[in-house]
Amino acid sequence: MTSSDLKSRKHRILEEIILSYAETGNPIGSEFLLERYPFGVSSATIRNVMAELEEEGLVTHPHTSAGRIPTDRGYRYYVDLLMQRGRPAPQEEEAINLVAELKGEDPMSVLGEAVRVLSDLTQEAGIALVPQIGHGSFRHLELIPVDPREVVGVLISSEGLVRHVRLELETHLEEGELSRLEEFLNQELSGMSLLQAHAHLTKSFESARREAAQLWQRLSEFSALEALFQEEASVILEGTSWIFEAPEFRDIERTRRLVRGLENKGDLIQILMRDLAAEEVKLHIGSENRGTSLTDCTIAGAPYRLRGGVMGTIGVVGPTRMNYSRVTAMVGRMAQAISRAFQEER
Repeated sequence: MTSSDLKSRKHRILEEIILSYAETGNPIGSEFLLERYPFGVSSATIRNVMAELEEEGLVTHPHTSAGRIPTDRGYRYYVDLLMQRGRPAPQEEEAINLVAELKGEDPMSVLGEAVRVLSDLTQEAGIALVPQIGHGSFRHLELIPVDPREVVGVLISSEGLVRHVRLELETHLEEGELSRLEEFLNQELSGMSLLQAHAHLTKSFESARREAAQLWQRLSEFSALEALFQEEASVILEGTSWIFEAPEFRDIERTRRLVRGLENKGDLIQILMRDLAAEEVKLHIGSENRGTSLTDCTIAGAPYRLRGGVMGTIGVVGPTRMNYSRVTAMVGRMAQAISRAFQEER
């Protein structure tokens, strides 16, 4: 047998270990593989190949079990070199396409539905990096009075994203003053990106204190007005019960780590932010998430776009034992569906 044939056999056995372990959750032994797949070799030959895979760090065996399970390195080898992306079933494709039809809906509603559907389809926790409003452009600002010393500022971007914040004043608002301030701000910020608008506000407030510019001075008294324009990232997370049902998390210490990882949204944001520049689905497998509490998990994410510009990431988080081919297909399709929904004229 040629070295190419031996390598092909090794690849096939690694692939079947990964697929079978994803399905059963149990360590995979040579007898199981021999019964299930027509390799045309003896059980002893399969055991020898499994031993070689273990020496290469691609599989390991838990405790005294004769069966093997994939390592993080084995999963990475598989997804980079062996995996063929799957295709959603017709009913799954239909569910994903319904998200694409949410044209004109509020972006947060679209993302919330996308995360829920993705979680249901993959039986993993669905996750989305919420649009960073600072990447958008200014459309309109409203100042809505609550009482003489309190106003709600509502910022609307050209991409349809909305943010609001309560603004307090030290002195009472005069009649008609709020309308004048609102009109002035909308004229001043017209045509700017939100990042430019934030910088313009900061600079103008500083100048107003030196130059006694009346309108800017008055606006600078609104606490937190600049906060409307500050760049911010957050996540939507749905279906975490799927993760906790996985046998991997019956171990109390692993469960505690998982809970810390899911509660620390900063870890999730940090990982998902890496995928904003990606062209396809990216997988962050187990120990690759070092420096976070998610080293027992895989995060699969793909960027979605709002009118052509990358705005965030959609994906799933689950145990490293997952059907990577299927999950990759689902996440990629859902990212495309969100982009189609957002690229429609509003």
